[in-house]
Amino acid sequence: MNHLSRTGHDLVMTGAHLTYPHANGFHAGGERLLVSRYGPRTGEQGISSVAWRGGEPDERPLCAFTAADLVWPDVALEAEVAAWVRDGALYVLDLGGGEPEPVHRGRGLQGLCSITADGRRVVVMEHDGGAVDCLEVSLATGAVTRLFREEWFANHPHHSPHDEEWLAYSHEGPADEIGDRVWAHHRGERRRVFDQRGMAAGHERWMFHDLGALVCVYGVSERGPRGLYAVHPDGRPARLVSEGERIWHCDIGRDGRHAVVDTTGPHDEPGRGWDNARQISDVLLIDVATGERTFLARTGADTHPRHPHPIFTPDGSAVLYNHGDPATGQVAVAVRTI
Repeated sequence: MNHLSRTGHDLVMTGAHLTYPHANGFHAGGERLLVSRYGPRTGEQGISSVAWRGGEPDERPLCAFTAADLVWPDVALEAEVAAWVRDGALYVLDLGGGEPEPVHRGRGLQGLCSITADGRRVVVMEHDGGAVDCLEVSLATGAVTRLFREEWFANHPHHSPHDEEWLAYSHEGPADEIGDRVWAHHRGERRRVFDQRGMAAGHERWMFHDLGALVCVYGVSERGPRGLYAVHPDGRPARLVSEGERIWHCDIGRDGRHAVVDTTGPHDEPGRGWDNARQISDVLLIDVATGERTFLARTGADTHPRHPHPIFTPDGSAVLYNHGDPATGQVAVAVRTI
């Protein structure tokens, strides 16, 4: 894909994008990665497993389909099992072989799901009129349990990788209008996690090393400080990790030492939020202890799947992100060693 600059990055695979930042795409001991194939003109899609380290990506196609929506797989952290939603059904795939199997169909299934580390249960959100039901599907029995219902637009479910008894989810909507974005469900109780104090926040990612999440307070927030925060559901106060006027999405390394973010515009130019963004997004490494930021790469910012959505590899040795070209609609998975 000659349209994509190689300056500052090594391209892993063209015509593909990563799964959602709070989902897990890695398997085979962290050496392989599930990516979604994406054909913006043909409508062809699919899921492949690739080797993310240097050299050829060693692509292994797992399935192909034509669908109107993007597909975001989630891989069990301790089992070779993946789950995703498409065409109104929850699918599960044994990564050791076989074909994807639909395990639940429903009206208004959302596109994001979360599979437990052992690969035995999947949580998915389902619209029911104006309300949203959070459903848990047992892959052993097919039983479906409603964990809770929200009367507002709840989405982005993901299990806390630190303690799976905590299920994170979001109150979705305009960030500058929703004052209670970050929520959690724990043993039948639902609670708001982050007192935003009128700040526009979102794109939370729960931590591996501690009970809590990183949350982006966007540049559009009229109140500050804006930037990356650490929040917790157990009463600990929120902490500003790194101040920034353009932080967009985030991930955290499994040891908790570093975070990575992308930006709504050039990180080194004046403005906040999307001011003077010019469809540019930078990928920045953040020291969680000090807040110090290090530039990693520059790419394009546009509609999904051309959001960078940077993530750490399980061993923390590299950052992967979507490298998009808004002018052509093309996208590639890129890797930057750190």
